[in-house]
Amino acid sequence: MMFGGGLMMAIGLLFMLMVVIIPILLIFVLLGGAFGLWQKQYQSADVIQRPVYSTSNPVVQSNQMGVAYTHYCQHCSAGLQADWTHCPQCGAPIS
Repeated sequence: MMFGGGLMMAIGLLFMLMVVIIPILLIFVLLGGAFGLWQKQYQSADVIQRPVYSTSNPVVQSNQMGVAYTHYCQHCSAGLQADWTHCPQCGAPIS
């Protein structure tokens, strides 16, 4: 008689483990993984550099607002003064 009662208790504990505890653990693992992916996605979005598009308008420095440019850089369209030998924006030599 004793053997049957102990066996039933072991089967009951095993059944409880399979039906209750394992699904709860799986839910926590899935939620933790989803949170980790969500956090990684937003961290990598902060690191991504956005492309800088140049416009056809010449670039004017804030301290040179009153300067009249005689010509413009062929590479980056930055305004150039007559006595400059290289572009201050991209460093290209002025021809």
